Amino acid sequence: MHVTRLRLVSWYSTSLRRLKRTSGPDSGSASNERNEDDEIENEVFVPCDDDYPVIPPPPPSIILEDPPKYLSVIQIRKFATPRGFLKDTSRVALYRLYELIVLDLVLDYRNCLEAFWRKRDWPAGEIADPADDVPVRYAFLAGCTYLLARSFNQRVKLGLDRNMPALMVPEEAEAARNVPEHLRKWEEVPQWAKDVLPLSGTYVLPTRDGELLESKQDKRADPDLAKNILLWTPHIFFT
Repeated sequence: MHVTRLRLVSWYSTSLRRLKRTSGPDSGSASNERNEDDEIENEVFVPCDDDYPVIPPPPPSIILEDPPKYLSVIQIRKFATPRGFLKDTSRVALYRLYELIVLDLVLDYRNCLEAFWRKRDWPAGEIADPADDVPVRYAFLAGCTYLLARSFNQRVKLGLDRNMPALMVPEEAEAARNVPEHLRKWEEVPQWAKDVLPLSGTYVLPTRDGELLESKQDKRADPDLAKNILLWTPHIFFT
């Protein structure tokens, strides 16, 4: 697959040359510079495997062997979906959320949650079963659906709905808050996630700074221990 390369680096290089052309001693060679600009604009970009995420991603223990190195793997990606995928899916988005939760990248996983919320045709309860054969990763993926549902239901509790526009006038917001709870569109955890067995031993997930909780009774621990994963309560609520 070939796609036209219109990237920041090209824009920066083009702008730099234009600046030199208009201010430097060689400003008379404008036609040659324009030809170089045209070549850059028409350059063909050939993606490589590193430009795509791999599904499934590694288990938590592999990611956490060297978090900065794995973060660099994420950062060099140019596409959100694996090679060969024609469109994004809620299951692929769940894998992205999983990676960010394991790395404790707060801003990134909040953005991921908000992007998921904006996908109106992605109910949390309908995320396809990844049927993962690695128990730890499967438990983490299941746990991420609990975080999704909890995050979204906090917004539903405020009277918000995934079909609502991003901006509302005060009268619309007030009407939304007055919708009876039984008529609101609450999110659910998918059945496969409920069926995933909790881990036999407690898996303690470190923070980005490497801190570990020592007890499930720690007030900083996430209250949902359905899959026996102990982590700091993530910042999953967004406005």
